Amino acid sequence: MLGFSAVLIAYDAAAATIAKVLTISYNSFLVLSLVIVFFMGVFAGRVAGSWLGILPVVVAAIVDATIGWYVAALIGPGYIPGWTMRQLLTLAVESVLLSTAIGCVGVWVGMAVAGARRGIF
Repeated sequence: MLGFSAVLIAYDAAAATIAKVLTISYNSFLVLSLVIVFFMGVFAGRVAGSWLGILPVVVAAIVDATIGWYVAALIGPGYIPGWTMRQLLTLAVESVLLSTAIGCVGVWVGMAVAGARRGIF
């Protein structure tokens, strides 16, 4: 679980640094982040061989939507001035739900590859 979280925090830090140095939008790095979450799901599905593989992906998504965003905000481009706590929490919940959905697809693929597919949910 900690490995997935560490990968996403490191990615957030690298993406924020690149976005700041190149003066591009931090949002440009969203798709690759979701691809990483998908492959985390594939790996977790293969290792767990069941839907329990989604648990480390969900933990990583929560860590990414909190600590990862905090790291990005410290670096610079992840900070959005004027946003309220309610808006940030709503965005964090939406982010975790999207990452979890993509992670579920990855777990499903991982279980299928491992030959442990027992049905959808």
